[in-house]
Amino acid sequence: MGRSEIRTRIHRNLKHVFETYAQVDPWRWSDIRSVRWTHGEPWEVESRLSIEPANSFGVIVDQVITHFEPYRRVDFISHFGGVTMISQIVFSALGDNVTEVRSNLEFVGTFSRVAVWLWARPLSTERGDFMNF
Repeated sequence: MGRSEIRTRIHRNLKHVFETYAQVDPWRWSDIRSVRWTHGEPWEVESRLSIEPANSFGVIVDQVITHFEPYRRVDFISHFGGVTMISQIVFSALGDNVTEVRSNLEFVGTFSRVAVWLWARPLSTERGDFMNF
């Protein structure tokens, strides 16, 4: 299976970082064209999000929330273009104004073998480097 882990340190407190993440509307600052809840209440287990990235050539990401612990962890399964990816986002306070966000991503199915070669290797954190924001 294709796996990747990405760690990012953000110079803001845990509460601010998590609450910003949990507001899907601000995601539009990125390359995401639209985000909407399609099933269930926001952030409840088994609720669904529909995400349309910009320049995605019509591919829509369908995400199902599988675990939600406020200020700690969000797990979900994403389906897009025939690909399935399992994700876990973990939020940890490293200090009063520093939060680490750790993303564990795993492609499952046939595509996972290709994903390791194309995507995960360039994003490897084996060197221990961190992105700071």
